[in-house]
Amino acid sequence: QEPHRSATNFPQAPLTSATMSHPRLRSVTLLLPLMAVLGAAFEPLSWEEAYRRAEETLARMDVPLLFVTGLCERQSFANNLLYQNLGTTKGGAPYFSVGGYYLYFDPHCDGNASTPARWVLSESEDADHDLDGDGLCSLDMHVKSTNFTMPPMGTQEWQMHCAEGEAVSSTNVTLHMVPQGEKLSLLKGHSFYKSKIWYTQRDYWYVGNTDAIPRLDLPSFNMQDAAAGFRPTSPGMSGKATVWPSMLCMAATWDPEAVRSYSEALGREFRGKGANSILGPSINVHRVARNGRNFEYLSGEDPYLGAKLVKGYVQGMQSEGVFAVVKHWVFNQQETNRNTESSIVDDKTAWELYYPPFQAAVDAGVAAVMCSYNKVGSEYSCGNSKQFKVLKESMGFKGFVQSDWWATHNTSIAAGLDQEMPGIGSGENHGAFFDANELEAEEQETIDQAATRVLAVIHKMNLSASTAACAPPHCKDFFLKDVSSLAHVRLARTLAAQSVVMLKNKDVLPLSSASTKSIAIIGPAANAKPYDPRGSGQGYDGWMPGDYYSGGGSGHMTGNVISAFAGLRSRAQELGIDVVFSLTDNKTAAAEAAARADVAVVVLGATSGEGKDRPHLRLDGNPDALVREVSAVAKATVVLVQAPGAVLMPWRDSVEGVLVMFLGGQQTGDAWADIVFGDQVPTGRLPVMMPEAEEDSIPPGTEPDVVYSEGLATSYRNPGFRAAYAFGHGLTYTTVEYQNASSSLCGNTGECEVRIRVSVKNTGGRAAPTVAQLYLQFPASAGNSVPVLKGFKKTSEISPGSSQEVVFELTQRDLSYYSAERGGGLDQSHLRLHCSHRGVLCRHSRDCDLLPGTRQRAWLDENPPPWLGDRRHRGCARAPLWRFLLVPRLLCQAEGQGE
Repeated sequence: QEPHRSATNFPQAPLTSATMSHPRLRSVTLLLPLMAVLGAAFEPLSWEEAYRRAEETLARMDVPLLFVTGLCERQSFANNLLYQNLGTTKGGAPYFSVGGYYLYFDPHCDGNASTPARWVLSESEDADHDLDGDGLCSLDMHVKSTNFTMPPMGTQEWQMHCAEGEAVSSTNVTLHMVPQGEKLSLLKGHSFYKSKIWYTQRDYWYVGNTDAIPRLDLPSFNMQDAAAGFRPTSPGMSGKATVWPSMLCMAATWDPEAVRSYSEALGREFRGKGANSILGPSINVHRVARNGRNFEYLSGEDPYLGAKLVKGYVQGMQSEGVFAVVKHWVFNQQETNRNTESSIVDDKTAWELYYPPFQAAVDAGVAAVMCSYNKVGSEYSCGNSKQFKVLKESMGFKGFVQSDWWATHNTSIAAGLDQEMPGIGSGENHGAFFDANELEAEEQETIDQAATRVLAVIHKMNLSASTAACAPPHCKDFFLKDVSSLAHVRLARTLAAQSVVMLKNKDVLPLSSASTKSIAIIGPAANAKPYDPRGSGQGYDGWMPGDYYSGGGSGHMTGNVISAFAGLRSRAQELGIDVVFSLTDNKTAAAEAAARADVAVVVLGATSGEGKDRPHLRLDGNPDALVREVSAVAKATVVLVQAPGAVLMPWRDSVEGVLVMFLGGQQTGDAWADIVFGDQVPTGRLPVMMPEAEEDSIPPGTEPDVVYSEGLATSYRNPGFRAAYAFGHGLTYTTVEYQNASSSLCGNTGECEVRIRVSVKNTGGRAAPTVAQLYLQFPASAGNSVPVLKGFKKTSEISPGSSQEVVFELTQRDLSYYSAERGGGLDQSHLRLHCSHRGVLCRHSRDCDLLPGTRQRAWLDENPPPWLGDRRHRGCARAPLWRFLLVPRLLCQAEGQGE
C-alpha cells in the first residue's frame, strides 16, 4: 500500500539521546516516520471472496450444541447458553463448555467412593477436570447420574444455591441438543451477568463476546468500547491504554489522513489488548447541539465532512485486523428519551443529511453496523425492516448488523438484525430474544442469512481461533497489558494540537518570551482532575459523567492526563516566562492574578455523557462573570475552551483571543502549550456552528414523536440561526490568498464530473497549512438554498511567499440533490452557485443548466447573509481565510441567454 501522509507536516527529526532526555517531548522534534509507527498493514479480503468462504463454513456447521436453561436467577450467568462438546476428561467422559463454564461428569466429587456420581456445572478456567473429585460438592450445580456418556436430557431437578447462605435448593433445569447450535452461537453475545445492582460485565471479559468454535477455527468476537480508546472496564486497567482525542476533536482536524493515522494507532492498541473488534466509530450527524454524545460523533454537523473522515477511520482500523462497528443506525440524534422516542424523518432529509456518513462507511468496507435504542417511525431501530432494507439493499452493506446493548424488543432476525448484544435480558421486552429456543422457531433461510453475514466478516478480516490472541475467560493478561507507547503519546499530542480551532486572535498569539514576560493561568477547568467511574467514592451509577478530557458513558477513557495548567506552566517555564495562577472560581483571586501578568489565560470547560442531554449550552460554573472580571484588569486575555460540542461565548467581544478543543484526551495540556506558544500553528476548523444564543440551535425533542420538521435546515444550513462563529471557521498564524481559479470537465476519470483548481498563496510571515473549503448552493426546489459543504482539502505546509495548488473533484452525487418526485432519484439539472473569498459572499443570481466553461468571475457583497456568521469574529480585518466557497466558471443557459 502507498504510505499515508503523516498526521503533521513538521520535520521528522531522528530520536537522539538529547531529544529523548528533554523535559518536554515536543512533537515538532519527536514525530517518528509514519510507517515506523504504523508497522505492516493488513489487507482485508474482498466481500466476494469472504462470502464464498462463509458459505463453505456454513455448510460444515452441522454439529449440535447443548442448550441449558432453567437455572435460578442467582446462577443466571450460566443460563441460556449453547455448550460445545470440547472433548473428554481424563476419565473418558465428555465435557461441555462455553464462556468459562464447564459441564462434566464427576463420579466422586470429594474423593469418597460412596459419594453418588453426578453431572456438575461449574465455572472454571481449567478444562482439565479431575474425575476423581474436585472437593467442591457443596458449591456446584449438579444432578445425580450414573451415565457418564451424556448428561440427562429434558427437564430434571438439579441442586444449586439459589439464595444467600449454604442452603441448597432443587430447581428444574432443562437440557436439550440444538441441531444448528453452532450457527446460533454466532448470533448472540454473552459477557454480562445478573448482579445485585443490575447487569454487570464480567471482569476481564470484553464488552461484547461470542463463542469461539475451535473445530472450525472460528474465534470468539472480542469487542470493546470505543472509538477513542480501549475503555477500562476491569480493575487495574486505567492508564494502560492511550486516552486519545474524542471523535469530535478529530472532526475538527478536517484531515482524513490524520484520522486514518489515528485509527491505525488505535487499532494496534486494541489488537494488543486481545480485541478483534472496536465498537465504533460513532458517525451520526449532529442535529441537537445539546446532545450528550456529540463528542463521540465524527461527522460533526455536516454529512460531507463526516463521509470523508469516516472512510479513513474505517479503513485505517480494519487495516490493523480489527473490524469496525459503525453506530448508531439510525436517527439517534439525542439522548433525551432515547429508549422510547420515535424519530420521524422524511426520505429527502435522511438521504441528504443523515445517511451519507453511513453510506461512506459501507463504501469503505465496514464490517458491522450497530442499530440504536430509539424508534424510527414508531418501530424500534433494531427491528425496523424498512431501515435495514435501506442499509443492506439500497446502500449495499455486506457485513452484519448487531444491536446496541439491550436495544432489542422482539426476535427481529427476520427484519434484518443479525446479532443480539449482550445476550442477556434486562427486564420485559429488553434483550434475550436470540436465545436458541427463540431462534429455533425462525425460518432456516433467515438463520442462514444472518450466520453467513457474521461468517463473512470473520473471513474478510482473516480472523481465526488458531491465531486469536485469546478468548475469555483467558484474557486477563491482555487486559492488564500496557499497550500505549511513546510514539502513540506523541501522535495523540500532535492530533490534539491539530484539532485546536483558533476562533479569535487580536494580535496576542502566539506567546513568546520576547513579547510576554509573565502569564496568569486562571480557572478551575485549567487543573481539573479526570473522572474515573471506578474510582473511590464514585459509585456504579456514576459511569455516565465525563470530564474535560473525555466524555462520559461507554466512550469514557481514564489514564495519564496532562491538564491545561500543567502543560502551559511547563512550557512557559522552559521559555523563561513567569507563571502566576488562580485555579478556583474565585473572581477576586482571578482578577488579582490577571493584574500581575502580561497575558491572562482563562481555561473554561464543559462536558457531557451518555444517557442524557446537556441542560443548556453554557460552560460550567460562572464563566461569564469570571471572564468579565479578568478582562477588566488584564492587559490581554486569551480564553481556552475544552468542550464536548457547541457552547455559548457571550464574553467573546471582551477578550483578545479565543480557542477551542473538543475534549482532547490525555495530551490536552501539552497540545494547548504547542499552539499557545507557537510550537505548532493552529490548523483546526469548526465541525459545528457556535451559536449566538440557545435559540440558534435545535433543542432535544420531548414528545413521543420527535419530528425532524426542519428538514435540512440544521446548523449553518438554517438561515434563521445566528452564528457567533460559523461552521468551518478557524484562524492561524499567517494569511493566505486564493488565486487563478479554473475549472474543467474530468472526462473518463472515475467518479469525477467537474474538477476545480485554485492556487493558495501564503501571504503572511509564518509557514503553515490551510484548509480550503468548497460550498455549493442548490436552487429553492432542492429544499434548502443555503450553500453546503461539497469539498475540502487540507494542504501541506506552505512557506511564506509560496503557493500550492488545491484540486477539488466533484462527483455526480456532489452536484445532485434528492428528488422524491423522480422516484427517489438524484436531480443534478439545476444549481445556483456562489463563490466566497475571505468569507465575503459573491452572488450568482440565476438558476441554470451546468455547462463547465473555462473562465471564473466573482461578485463581492459587503452584506453577507446570517449563515456566514458575524463578520466581526471571522478575522476578516486580519485577512486570514476562514472558509473558501468557490465554484467553477459555469456557462449558464436560461431563457436562451448565456452568461
